[in-house]
Amino acid sequence: HLRGLGDVVANLGTARELVLDARSADRFFARVPEPRAGLRGGHIPGAKSVPWSRAVNEDGTFKTFEQLKQLYQNEGIDGTKPVIAYCRIGERSSYSWFVLKYLLGYTNVVNYDGSWTEWGNLVGAPIERGAAVQVSGLVANAG
Repeated sequence: HLRGLGDVVANLGTARELVLDARSADRFFARVPEPRAGLRGGHIPGAKSVPWSRAVNEDGTFKTFEQLKQLYQNEGIDGTKPVIAYCRIGERSSYSWFVLKYLLGYTNVVNYDGSWTEWGNLVGAPIERGAAVQVSGLVANAG
């Protein structure tokens, strides 16, 4: 149920799997600094932003099946392609993994074990802060 760095790097070139960022939109777009010193802001290129907290109601209960389905479908996540979820340390993305796998019944969902702590610290890892890649080189050097 986990993917490592090599799997995520390989996916950059193929886009076989959808990448889901479960952090807040402010962190996704680097509008606020990361809470851990040294982490660069932004997201993995091509990632979809669906903050984990959007899957629950104000009282902490899960939204309905239809609400959850629409939430993820709005970002193109409908169960037809495999999904790699990540957040800062893998905790909140495991929540999104649970929602996709067990509440929506998507069969091919995994969690990126290193999450943003690994990617955001990795020299040469490509990062987007919107539509444009801010740092490049990892794919060419991943060989």
